[in-house]
Amino acid sequence: METSPLTACRLVDAELLLSVEKGDILAEGSFEAEGEAPCDRCSEPVPVRFGKAFQTVLAPKGQEPKGTGPVELHADDLDVGYYDGKGVEVNDIFWEQVALEIPLKVVCSEDCKGICPTCGANRNREACSCGTPLEAGPFDVLKNLKGKKE
Repeated sequence: METSPLTACRLVDAELLLSVEKGDILAEGSFEAEGEAPCDRCSEPVPVRFGKAFQTVLAPKGQEPKGTGPVELHADDLDVGYYDGKGVEVNDIFWEQVALEIPLKVVCSEDCKGICPTCGANRNREACSCGTPLEAGPFDVLKNLKGKKE
């Protein structure tokens, strides 16, 4: 499974209870996972731990909505998956839930100063003498609009 932005990911703890009702499989469980990801500001490796409790329904293929037109989904429809009748792969249930919980942004600390865009120095480790760039940014034009009325 692709675990971007994580460089590694593994399940540390997992529980799953499967029950069958009228051909549908109800999966209730929880997991704890850990991994490592580069900090989005300074690129240093950061240990990441996350988890969640989940509940999903797996219905036999053939019960999915038919047609090619637009289908209106309700909140209950978002926790429904489909299986082909040969069985379900427990790993797939967990990895789907892990993929939904992977953090989008990882930082080593809230105080992380990041990497200097000019010289590439990690500003958490060493002071940078580049200063602030004097180039005009794409939004500098908006600074002149404040207070002007046409």
